[in-house]
Amino acid sequence: MKTILIGQGLGPIKFGITRDQLTHLIGEPDEVEENVDIDEDLDEQAEAWHYDELEASFSFDQEDDWRLGMIAISHEDATLLGRKIIGMSRQELLENLQDMGFEDLVFEDWSDDEDPDRHLVQSDSSAINFWLEDGELCEIQWGPRMLDEDTVDWPAED
Repeated sequence: MKTILIGQGLGPIKFGITRDQLTHLIGEPDEVEENVDIDEDLDEQAEAWHYDELEASFSFDQEDDWRLGMIAISHEDATLLGRKIIGMSRQELLENLQDMGFEDLVFEDWSDDEDPDRHLVQSDSSAINFWLEDGELCEIQWGPRMLDEDTVDWPAED
């Protein structure tokens, strides 16, 4: 259940499933956060479902007909291409990602007063983000691949 599948999902949980399908697979969330990360000027809604035991969140938004479009996980047992990487230092993470074949990594500083040491390592081609705080990988966030700028490649439809 903690296997990150790039562009596909998390273990048996595939991008593109509905909220009802997620509930059937893993039960009710511990918390539902509504209208997350939505542009206030747009009339769109979104939800993030949080599961404490999995240390994971699953996001759905109205624009995608309430299909699963983003997963974030911080559980130390989560694996990416067979490797546990949560907790790695920035240098260890970059070495491992390059070894795994990630070639388009971009590093950004997201530090602010609240989080003075927050950074992002991102791969656009794989639609995956690696969040670091205090020099360690604390969360992996990813979504489905895009067929083009406007078309999502939903694995649940395969």
